[in-house]
Amino acid sequence: MPGYELIGKEEQDQLMDIFNTSNGVLFPHGFDALRNNRYRVREFEKKFAEKTGSKYAQAVTSGTIAQVVAMLAMGVKPGDEVITQAFTFVATVETIIAIGAIPVIVDVDETYNMDPIELEKAITPKTKLIVPVHMLGNTAAMDEIMAIAQKNNIAVLEDSCEALGASYKGQFAGTVGHVGVYSLDFGKTITTGEGGMIVTNDENIYKFCKEYHDHGHESNPAFPRGRDTRTMAGMNYRMNEMQGAVGMAQLEKLETIVNANRANKAYLVNNIHSEKIKYRVLTDADGDLSDTLIFNFKLQEEALKFVDLYKQAGYGTKNIPDAIDWHFAGTWNHMFNEVPAYKNSWKTEWQKSADLLYRSVALPINVKTTPEALAQHVDAINKILEQI
Repeated sequence: MPGYELIGKEEQDQLMDIFNTSNGVLFPHGFDALRNNRYRVREFEKKFAEKTGSKYAQAVTSGTIAQVVAMLAMGVKPGDEVITQAFTFVATVETIIAIGAIPVIVDVDETYNMDPIELEKAITPKTKLIVPVHMLGNTAAMDEIMAIAQKNNIAVLEDSCEALGASYKGQFAGTVGHVGVYSLDFGKTITTGEGGMIVTNDENIYKFCKEYHDHGHESNPAFPRGRDTRTMAGMNYRMNEMQGAVGMAQLEKLETIVNANRANKAYLVNNIHSEKIKYRVLTDADGDLSDTLIFNFKLQEEALKFVDLYKQAGYGTKNIPDAIDWHFAGTWNHMFNEVPAYKNSWKTEWQKSADLLYRSVALPINVKTTPEALAQHVDAINKILEQI
């Protein structure tokens, strides 16, 4: 599942190279001679863009900040409505609120991602942006979402923080819409410890992101950095060279990680024998990241019993239900004081999503699981299912 499973000599060598060949310069800009003209964050961005098939990639400090910067670059302003989904990490909605926009949250369907029918019903004249989230490695129904967006002349920002390595009909998750964002934290497909990436084919959006994340620096080659030109105020959301170095080593392992995910998930699916569970609907089975196996029962009580027995067998779940409070809007009363539409209704909103999620279980798929461990896992799951 996560890149941290494969952290090793390659990452260590990349880090040591900063000290061996660039005199320990950790800042991503300037100090040209001292660093021997090596810019590792820039190299990482270039390789990331090439890997995803994007024209531009901008590294930042986290997936959360990637979304903040991207939304600003896409022209979202205070009072604008941004549509996203009820099953997502809390950061998706936090960022909308943080820039003064209004979150409009819609139910998910059996893909566990944005329901296009609910999306279309939620559009108003104030809708500025649509943010589908590719939850736990399965892409949203992007054909339908993009058609709705195009019909209404609304931009689409793909939250691919949990889907780096997944694809949708031959395109990397995050590259179907106008902008894509990724998280590189310690639990993601590849990791830089913390970090995020923005990808786009729009030069103007890229230019905004590049300048805004660096205090407004235009990186004008005609001037030294201390006298650089600027046209906007910005913030400091810069990735450092250590993160860039680790990122390059991790990026080389992406295909290995995804292939291992897919092989291990296929083994589980092919060897779990029960008519009591229903798997999530995949929008592109060939493009599924396969870092998570999600299924649901007819009744919530059955899901709870499974989780209890699964825990007794020594296993843990992934987000559902262990971290559902951080991934389902129906639990976020701490945020909705700032959102009048949900201030008094959050307990009763998104019942369709709640019904699905509370009957569901998500299991992590790990890269380094041995064949013997996989066989034991399947055996444990089948025995538990026989008891339900």
